[in-house]
Amino acid sequence: MRKLDLSGWAAIAEIVATVAVVLSLLLVAYSIQRNTEEIEISNSNFLYQLEEKISGDLSREPGLASIFVKVAQGDTLSEIEKFQYLYVQHRYLTQWEIAWTQYRRGSLAFVDWRDWDLYLSDYFTDAFPEELWIEIRSGYKPEFAEHVDGKYAQN
Repeated sequence: MRKLDLSGWAAIAEIVATVAVVLSLLLVAYSIQRNTEEIEISNSNFLYQLEEKISGDLSREPGLASIFVKVAQGDTLSEIEKFQYLYVQHRYLTQWEIAWTQYRRGSLAFVDWRDWDLYLSDYFTDAFPEELWIEIRSGYKPEFAEHVDGKYAQN
């Protein structure tokens, strides 16, 4: 059996160091993947909490619910009713914009974004008159406003 000289030990150390670096990079990649998944789950839960809050307000407030019925029937709203209606719709639009922003930043999974986008775009294009959307459109990010415009155009 031959003894290793200094260059032999150095070669072995270099191989061991390379393996250690590769293993640590794999561990970092796994940790990043897990962190991303946790952020996506957290963001999805946040959107569900917003939805529950908005829908809960509508179900607990008969006066507010009656405003939505008036809009669905095409009745004219008083200025106060219009203000209340737009306020609630703004909350839905903000929820949609949050989902849109999170997805674009990579912190909301595609499947969650797709579901929220379908749900909210169906809701808005069916329940929120386009002329009211046009009134408040400037209050949103231009790219998001274009996204909403596209949903109205599809209907």
